[in-house]
Amino acid sequence: MKNKIIITVFISAFFTSDCIFAQKLKIYDVTTWEMIFSSSNVQFTDAFTSRYKKAEVTNTNVRYTIFFHLGEYWNFDFGNHVGFYTGIGVRNVGLISDERLPDLVGSDQLIDYKIIRRLYTAGVPVAFKLGSFSDNIYFYAGGEYELVLNYKEKYWTGTQSRTGSTTKYNKWFGNQTAPLLPSVFAGVQLPGGVNIKFKYYLNDFLNNNFTKGDNTFVGQPYNISDLTRYKKSQVFYISLSWQINNKVIRDKKWNPDSQLALN
Repeated sequence: MKNKIIITVFISAFFTSDCIFAQKLKIYDVTTWEMIFSSSNVQFTDAFTSRYKKAEVTNTNVRYTIFFHLGEYWNFDFGNHVGFYTGIGVRNVGLISDERLPDLVGSDQLIDYKIIRRLYTAGVPVAFKLGSFSDNIYFYAGGEYELVLNYKEKYWTGTQSRTGSTTKYNKWFGNQTAPLLPSVFAGVQLPGGVNIKFKYYLNDFLNNNFTKGDNTFVGQPYNISDLTRYKKSQVFYISLSWQINNKVIRDKKWNPDSQLALN
């Protein structure tokens, strides 16, 4: 059902462009850079909390990133008020969770952990735009599919702060997540190139069928990288970005007082 939402957005964009193509069409490309403030809803399974009664997710911190986020998008404006855009964007998105987990498999002794997981993804969005393009202000909404390129996990043992020794690893095209992540988003473009967007991932961020190590033998050290303890790992974020009309750069007409964004 969630994937059908994204497919519907892509199909609607195609037929909408075909129906209004007879109107005056303006095509231009922009480069974007963004700051991402992500949060999450992380929950353990009932089976896990039944076995480890005091285990819990104590906090999910806001994760702030500015690197590496880069997008190249093509805009199709049908007149001054209606249009859509698509393109490709690479971004760094993830979640932070403070968790209380067992020291050993089957043990009631718990240890605090701060765990950071992040993905590098390459996404293709399609979004409808509605507003006044000449005034450089409009609203937009759409959907996106992102291909997961790299997974990284980093955690601190015995603390829920970023102090002490860390354990980390990363994996290209791993199984810790689904290969494709669908999402929906909406936002507003403001004069001067400032863009504010809210994005919600429709599926769980983590693959809760992924196992690493062996957490079935009592007395063995509990493996933090085992993701089967999660019932839910939903991620959403707000981003603040700036868009630069590439034609301005190519024509070398940019100056500090010029409009940076979609003109």
